[in-house]
Amino acid sequence: MSQSKDIKGKIIRGGVSMTLRQLLVAALSMVNVLVIARMLGPGLYGVVTIVLSIFYFLNQVCRFGLQVYLVRQPNLTDEEPIQIQAFYNFLGIVICAALFCIAPLIGWWTKEQEVTYALQAILPALWMDMVSRVPTSMLERELSFDKVGLLEAVSKVVLYVSAIPLVLIGWGYWGPIIGTVLGYLVQLIMAYYYYPVPWRWRWQWKVVKPAVNYGLTYSGSDAILNLRRLRLPLLVSRLGGTEVVGYISIAMRLAEQLAILRLVVRRMSISVMAKLVDKPEQTRNAISKGMTYQALLIGPICAAFSCTSAWLIPLMFSKEWLISAQIFPFIAVGVLVGAIFELHTSSLYAVGRNYEIAQRNAWYVGILWLATIIFLPWMGLWGYGLSEILALPTFYLLHTSIVRLFGSPNYWDSFWITLVSTICMFAGVFLPPIAAVGLLVVSYGAIFIYCPGIRKIPVDLWAARKKVA
Repeated sequence: MSQSKDIKGKIIRGGVSMTLRQLLVAALSMVNVLVIARMLGPGLYGVVTIVLSIFYFLNQVCRFGLQVYLVRQPNLTDEEPIQIQAFYNFLGIVICAALFCIAPLIGWWTKEQEVTYALQAILPALWMDMVSRVPTSMLERELSFDKVGLLEAVSKVVLYVSAIPLVLIGWGYWGPIIGTVLGYLVQLIMAYYYYPVPWRWRWQWKVVKPAVNYGLTYSGSDAILNLRRLRLPLLVSRLGGTEVVGYISIAMRLAEQLAILRLVVRRMSISVMAKLVDKPEQTRNAISKGMTYQALLIGPICAAFSCTSAWLIPLMFSKEWLISAQIFPFIAVGVLVGAIFELHTSSLYAVGRNYEIAQRNAWYVGILWLATIIFLPWMGLWGYGLSEILALPTFYLLHTSIVRLFGSPNYWDSFWITLVSTICMFAGVFLPPIAAVGLLVVSYGAIFIYCPGIRKIPVDLWAARKKVA
C-alpha cells in the first residue's frame, strides 16, 4: 500500500509541476508567436513553418522509439542506457550529414531557397535532441516528471528569449532557427546534469538490438502519425504557397497552445498506464476519466477563443492574419478529439499492440493527405479544414482495440463536452462574437447542470490539490 501511495504521490506532484511549467511555456510561446508572426508576415513566417515542420517530424522519427524502451523495460541493465546513448550519438551524426546533403532538394520542392539554408542550420539541434533522450527517459522511468518538466521548460524559455530579440533587430527567419538550436543545447546540458550517463563513442549491437527491435515497432506507428507534420512543407507549400502555410500554421499554433495542458497527460500516460494494464477495470476507468479531463481542459478554452477570434486575431497579429480564424475551428476539433483518445493509444502501447496503432495511424494520415490533395486546390483553406474533419472517424479503430482488451470506456461526459465545444467553435466563424459568446455560456452551463460526472471533476481536482499540499 505504501508503494502505491508513493507512486500516486509522485504522479500528482509531477503532474502539478509539469502543469505549472507547461502554462509558463505556453504563455512565452504565445508571446513568441505574436512578435515573430507580426514582424515577419505570412510569407516569411511560412518559411519558418516549413523548416520547423520538417525538423519536428525528424525530431520524433529519429528517436526510433528507443526512449520508450528505456521507460518501459522492466529489467533494464546498467549497460543498456550507456549503449543506447552511444548508438544515438552515432546515428545522429550520420542522419544529420545525410540531411545536410538533401536540404537543397527540399528547398527546390518548396520553391523557397531560404528553406535550404535554414534547414541545414537547424540540424545540430536534431543531434542534440537524440543524445539527450537517454537521460530524459531515465528520469521519466523514475517518475521524476518535475525535473523533466523543468529542463524542457527552461529550454523553451531559452528558445523564445533568444528568438524574439533576433527578429526585432532584423535577422528575420533566422531568429527562430538560432533560438531552436540554443534551446536544445540547454536541454542537452540540463539532461546530463540531472541524470549523468557515461559518454561512449562505440556501441555493441548485441546490447542495443533488443531496444532497436522494440523501438522500430513503436516508432513505425509513431512515424506514420508524424507524417501529418509534412503536409505543410510538402503539400500545402507546393499547392498553396508559403502564405497559405503561414495562415494554417498560426491556426495550428494557437490550437496547440490553447490545448497545452494535454501534453501533461500525454507525457505521463505511458509511464502510468504501463502500471495499470494488468488490471482491466482500473485501466478502463482511467481511460474514461482521462477522456473527460482532456475534453474539459481543451474544449472550453478553444471554444472561447474561436468565439472571440474575430476580435482577438487582428488585435494580436494584425488584420492580414484574420483568415486564420476561419481554419481554427477545424484544427481545434482535430486536436480535441486526438487528445481524448491519447489514453487509448498509451494503453495499447503499454500492452505491445503497436501494429494496431500503426494500422489506425496509416488510415488517419492517408485520409489527411488524400483529402488535402483533393480539396486544397479546389476549396483553399476550407479544403484543408475539411481534411481534418474527414480523418476523425479513424479514431473508432482505437476504440475497438480497447474494447477487446479492457471493455468499453464511458464516453458520455467527454462526448457532451466535445459536442458543445464543436458547436461553439464553429459558431465563432458564422455568428457575431457577442452571439457566439452567449451561445458558449448557455451551452456549457447546460452540461454542468445536467451532467453529474462533469460537475464532479472540479471536486476531484481540488482533492488532488489538497493531497499535494
